[in-house]
Amino acid sequence: TPTVAITVDGHHPRAVATDLGRQGIFVLDGAFSAQGLIERLGLAEAGGVVRLGLVHYNTGEEVDRTLEAIEGIARG
Repeated sequence: TPTVAITVDGHHPRAVATDLGRQGIFVLDGAFSAQGLIERLGLAEAGGVVRLGLVHYNTGEEVDRTLEAIEGIARG
């Protein structure tokens, strides 16, 4: 399953995940099974990352909506 991990400058991963969830976009936040990697990347203190799973049944429109929602969060 293709997995994407992101951070949004100035926004805690939990807040990003919560905001996306309110928009019907379901993601997870944290370190998952990659605690060592998250620590080496210097992201542990910041709450880790936001993890998105994109699979064959996601439509282009869903991907576009997700990207637009993330962009909206990033703009504040």
